[in-house]
Amino acid sequence: MFKTTSMTHGNATQILIVIGFVFLSLVGCKPSSMPIPSEVPSPIPSKAPLPTPSQTPTHQPTLRSDLTMYTNGNCVKDLAVDNTANPPLPRPSQTPTHQFIFRSDLTTYTNANCVTDLAFDKAGNLWSVGYGGAVQWLSDGTYTHYTTEDGLAGNDVSSIAVAPDGALWFGTVYGVSRFDGASWITYTTDDGLVANSVSSIAVAPDGSLWFGADFGVSRFDGVSWQSYNTDDSRLGDFITTITVAPDEALWFGTSDGMSRFDGESWVRYRDPSRDCIVCNLVSSIAVAYDGALWFGTNYDGVVRFDGTSWVRYTTDDGLISNNVFSITLAPDGALWVGTYDGVSRFDGVSWVNYTTDDGLANNSVSSIAVAPDGAMWFGTNHGVSRFDGISWVSYTTDENLVNNSAYSITIAPDNVLWFGTMHGASRFDGASWVSFPIGDKDLRDDSVYSIAIEPDGALWFATDYGVVRFDGVSWIRYTTNDGLAGNTVSAIVVASDGALWFGTDQGVSRFDGNSWVNYTTDDGLAENFVASIFIAPDGALWFGSYKSVSRFDGVSWVSYTTDDGLVGRYVIAIAIAPDNALWFGTIDGVSRFDGSTWVNYTTKDGLANNYIFTIAVAPDGALWFGTDYGVSRFDGESWVNFTTDDGLAGNSVYSIAVTSDGALWFGTSDGVSRYHP
Repeated sequence: MFKTTSMTHGNATQILIVIGFVFLSLVGCKPSSMPIPSEVPSPIPSKAPLPTPSQTPTHQPTLRSDLTMYTNGNCVKDLAVDNTANPPLPRPSQTPTHQFIFRSDLTTYTNANCVTDLAFDKAGNLWSVGYGGAVQWLSDGTYTHYTTEDGLAGNDVSSIAVAPDGALWFGTVYGVSRFDGASWITYTTDDGLVANSVSSIAVAPDGSLWFGADFGVSRFDGVSWQSYNTDDSRLGDFITTITVAPDEALWFGTSDGMSRFDGESWVRYRDPSRDCIVCNLVSSIAVAYDGALWFGTNYDGVVRFDGTSWVRYTTDDGLISNNVFSITLAPDGALWVGTYDGVSRFDGVSWVNYTTDDGLANNSVSSIAVAPDGAMWFGTNHGVSRFDGISWVSYTTDENLVNNSAYSITIAPDNVLWFGTMHGASRFDGASWVSFPIGDKDLRDDSVYSIAIEPDGALWFATDYGVVRFDGVSWIRYTTNDGLAGNTVSAIVVASDGALWFGTDQGVSRFDGNSWVNYTTDDGLAENFVASIFIAPDGALWFGSYKSVSRFDGVSWVSYTTDDGLVGRYVIAIAIAPDNALWFGTIDGVSRFDGSTWVNYTTKDGLANNYIFTIAVAPDGALWFGTDYGVSRFDGESWVNFTTDDGLAGNSVYSIAVTSDGALWFGTSDGVSRYHP
């Protein structure tokens, strides 16, 4: 169900910037026409100054001056406004294949702070989207949070656009969703979308919607779909941004340059046989007041195209970084460029750079917008900053999970839940959240793959740089320097004698609180890379590896592979059923082993997906399998699968835990879901 709350200031989280993710651009005006090239132009010549705008832009961002707190997210990748000049788009007349059915037994928790895009609806309310779903902000600071639980196709939302009829469109990794304020409709490849992973959305002058996705773009006029892919157009593989030029041609930024489409023919602006115009990903496109186009690139700086000639600007000219995420034009004609290392202003002659030293919330600036009062707004991966030309003000907001990729879940004796994520850990006591995020001195930039609790209540976190122990007050990190077999730790278990066992990339380690003992292939372990550990009722330890599973009774080792009956490679998960049979999750399905015979299950039997991340046993004895495309329940006879279509936070289910009240918690790629049968 959607959550409504008030906005508070607080510490923000950061996320890893993944090159090639979604970078959208804001076009603040539609100036007069520009010359159109008839063929792919020549390589870029020497620098040229930025011309002064010759007219007042006709479409300026409509940021509300009475909205005093913009704390909608910490990792903002773009800013956008509603373009009310477009004609109405017909209300979709076709019946989509995915209409949401609300589930009252499922609750979703996500962190909405990592924002990828912003837009204003027809009522002037701000909407933010990102890795944690969508948020509608009101002027009094309260907000409503929407996730897959409410009908959104996926919580990993990369783009938002407002159609002429006022409906909002959201681009997700599982399709595009339309929300009219009351109901949700999702469109996927089953309906005509070129691909389900939608990275960018634009509204054309005729009111039609264009969706950029993997390997192509789709146009939807409210009735029918038309798609173009790399096979029948001159597009790059991944569409990052879409912009409408003054001549109404569409420009597409891609992972491999840019393309122009005038409604009939395509021109791709890249020539591999010569010096590339743009050889890297085009993250953003903006239109200057004189009609020139500006392109932001991943590593090549910014490029200006006036219809005839190309000019490139880089750090050699004064740009703060060549890794550009966003571009926009201010009312005075100055170009503002958001980069990985700060923001640059270019007036056509000189460059001025701003960083956190000046007051910017964070140096990674993913989006820029201009307010009606002329103030500049910058979306970063640590909040939003406002600059009026003199002073800076930054805003952030608190949320629940420190990061939405929940790799592990552990339940403490007091029923408090601990979540290990891509960047730190979060604690939830049923009412409030406490996070230990990236940047923390003890869990710094750590991915937490496993969490274990000692009898005395101390917690151990498996990370990609050793293991960390937390006793509630102090933190201690252990690495290979202390005796750990390897620093990349995937699994932790606590044995009955109180000793801890760690699965690493260089073998298995046992730690009794004083000394370390390591086991490798030299001792009998099948492989040194250990992804999972399980302690059986008889005290034997089972270790899952890339091609096998090994059993160790304290004296001797026995290993099993596909030759013995194991379904496939990479044993990521191990669990035991009420009948004492062992279950092994691999990337090729699951195996059941009763000590003598193997039985294997795959998608052919009803499993949601063959890639298994985790296995858990519910109080009723049913087994739950977290897969790379949903979660599966197996009662020994039949299978039932759940995906984001049912309200699950994300389809990649990394972890499952069962609380004392019988509720199941699912840690996914896009947040955490609680399911109470």
